[in-house]
Amino acid sequence: MSKYPHGPPPPYYGGWPPPPPHDGYPPHLQPPPPDGGQVTVPPGPYPYYVPGAVMFPVPMAPMPMPMPVPPPSEPPSNPTYITNYIYHGETSNQPQQPAIEGMAPEFGECNWVPTTATTAAYLTGQAVVGGREGWDGSPLWVIRAWHNDNLIPGKFSIRHNTASVSYNMKEVPVQNIEVLIAKPDSFRWIPATRGNVPPGALPGGKTVSGETLYIGRAKYQLSITPGKVQPSHNCCYIPFAGSEVAQTMYDVLCKI
Repeated sequence: MSKYPHGPPPPYYGGWPPPPPHDGYPPHLQPPPPDGGQVTVPPGPYPYYVPGAVMFPVPMAPMPMPMPVPPPSEPPSNPTYITNYIYHGETSNQPQQPAIEGMAPEFGECNWVPTTATTAAYLTGQAVVGGREGWDGSPLWVIRAWHNDNLIPGKFSIRHNTASVSYNMKEVPVQNIEVLIAKPDSFRWIPATRGNVPPGALPGGKTVSGETLYIGRAKYQLSITPGKVQPSHNCCYIPFAGSEVAQTMYDVLCKI
């Protein structure tokens, strides 16, 4: 009868040393070896045993949780204050008064009211009318405005909400203006020529060199246009059609 009634055992590829044959006995009922427990190793060769990598858990400190970043807060908004003071240039040493739209100012014989070309309509009935447009007959008011450190008398068209002064051979549009307010029986227009001004002529501005400019008006191409009388130039300048037009015959606004 065969030593292995159930067939030969499969080849052994485990670790070293190999277990002894069990001679048909189950592994837990194997008889003790005859040599007293010594294991005899038969001559090889035998397969090599290569231990595999063993993974050991390594304790690690927990990662700190990121702190939540608060959303950026909006900076506190500053209240916006809207003023109605009109800038008139760095050379003006007189304190400027705010123009109160919709209310005509109180005045004596005359007064210059700060306003703008787009908001001056509330002064209708108080402003001094110095002439008219030739092409549509609309009134022209007497105004003055700062330009290049010169305070220059000029014209304002109430119908078209445009104002201008004459300077350096050009008509210069202006936005910040002063409108002349006067009682009708306090002044009158007196003819003059070649830079001369009658007694009582009303000063309307000054040049950067300090020369006084007077309020004049002149007829030109069907228009009567307010402007400036400059005695040192022997004429009255009016702003007209984009140019500064010099006239030697003109009227001067004078106190009665």
